[in-house]
Amino acid sequence: MKTVQDILEQKGRLVHTIDAGKTVLDAIGELANKGIGALVVVRDGKPVGLFSERDYTCKVILTGKRSENTPVGDVMTRELVVVGPETEVSECMALITEKRIRHLPVLDHGELMGLVSIGDIVKDIISEQQVVIEQLERYVYYS
Repeated sequence: MKTVQDILEQKGRLVHTIDAGKTVLDAIGELANKGIGALVVVRDGKPVGLFSERDYTCKVILTGKRSENTPVGDVMTRELVVVGPETEVSECMALITEKRIRHLPVLDHGELMGLVSIGDIVKDIISEQQVVIEQLERYVYYS
């Protein structure tokens, strides 16, 4: 069974982070500039939360907060659901579905080593299913 490690080897380990003391305006600028949907929020280099487009709309825009002076740490999602590199892809899909989240930081012995998204997980599952379909087609064709 494929693991998070396999996904990270394909997509890379680059994780975009932002310090908890930076403003929401800084964070949405990063999201827009990088073309991503979430940033891992860090304090003293350690992950303490996640800031996503959803956090921005629900906790800033809809509550009337100002992006220019609201710290990311005040509006980030604090309950980090994390996985390890050995976590199976199917377990990631179950977590994403159960917790209704879109991103899973990957920690190895407390160190941030990657971030997998629902898109990464779905892409991997579809790829695996395509391999099985091709194998079955060959089996049927050559039988």
